[in-house]
Amino acid sequence: MMFRALDLVLTIAVAVAVGVLGALDVVGPAVTGGATLTTLGLLALSSLHGRSTLGALTRSVTELGRTMSDRASADRLLAPSTSGVDLDLGTADDIRAVGVTLARTIRNHYAALQQRLDAGATVRIALIAPEAATVAEAARRSTIADSPAIFEHRLRPTLDLLEGLAQRAAAGPGRLQVRLLDFVPAFGLVAVDAETPHGQVRVDIYSHRCGTQEPTLPLYADRDARWFRHFVAEFDRVWAVGRPYDVADEQLSR
Repeated sequence: MMFRALDLVLTIAVAVAVGVLGALDVVGPAVTGGATLTTLGLLALSSLHGRSTLGALTRSVTELGRTMSDRASADRLLAPSTSGVDLDLGTADDIRAVGVTLARTIRNHYAALQQRLDAGATVRIALIAPEAATVAEAARRSTIADSPAIFEHRLRPTLDLLEGLAQRAAAGPGRLQVRLLDFVPAFGLVAVDAETPHGQVRVDIYSHRCGTQEPTLPLYADRDARWFRHFVAEFDRVWAVGRPYDVADEQLSR
């Protein structure tokens, strides 16, 4: 860019100098004419280069538009699910999660959830009820209707971990709320500080095959406002119909 500007400045300076010298009869018409033609040639080359650069820029902008259009590859939007492990809960004050058993999610974040409860955070967890009808429905949805025990075995460790978190919450300023669902949710979700401008959500899109890797959709409050609010509202609807689960009472009843 600097050399391009220098080229134009020198061309203008030469043109002005030759014009002044010609007007003062310091140089002859032949010199003036030659210098004029040379200057016009340089200006033509400069114009051609500018058009070439503009064409390349136009093509780049067009390609960028295609990339960012509604036909962008799904690989740019979806990623393999990590059960929210890529979310940083280190400073979260509001943590929400909904899923079928949340076995990997609670296990992956157990230490971080303890720390945030110690710091006064509110944690809300919704998962399916450990009851025959609900567990059977989860198995049917995963096309393993004859193996509901798989979900029973996944639920038990999750409930045990929630009991540990409840003890932590009882001893500190944090608040843990758990609700049980009489239906199988259509997606899994982990939301961090959903009511703030820097909120984040991970939405797992459930498949109909048990044990397979599922896609996840990352959403950000400041970037994906429409769908971010949609899935946060979905959590609120699921939460509203869940049955409160008193982890402490469950412990005592054993």
